[in-house]
Amino acid sequence: MRKLLCAGAMAFVLAGCSSYGNRAIKNETAATIDQKIQDGVTTKDQVKTMFGDPLEINYTDGGREVWKYEFKTLHENGENYIPYYSAFSNGRHGKAKTVLLIFDDKGHVWHHTFAESKISTHSGVAD
Repeated sequence: MRKLLCAGAMAFVLAGCSSYGNRAIKNETAATIDQKIQDGVTTKDQVKTMFGDPLEINYTDGGREVWKYEFKTLHENGENYIPYYSAFSNGRHGKAKTVLLIFDDKGHVWHHTFAESKISTHSGVAD
């Protein structure tokens, strides 16, 4: 029994955290983004130097280029480690950070936003 408890504790400690996206924005906040990016001043090249290549590039109806950077961190829910229960219900929770930049026709940031939100996933029979 003691071995089982130790093995379960070790699995709980080692398991459960994953992240993906652009690590350059991992520690950013709205305040730090506002310090680094100035609308009408910061250029595409400066943004690439700070954050690397964007995750997505799109265009507005007016033809302005939009860059998206994203970073997500997810942790396994505790109930995922309950024997048999996890076969019927499991999930993850975490945070997502997103930076959106809209550029003018001269290659300067026209407008920028930063968002941080809680996220969760769930799967299983209970869905």
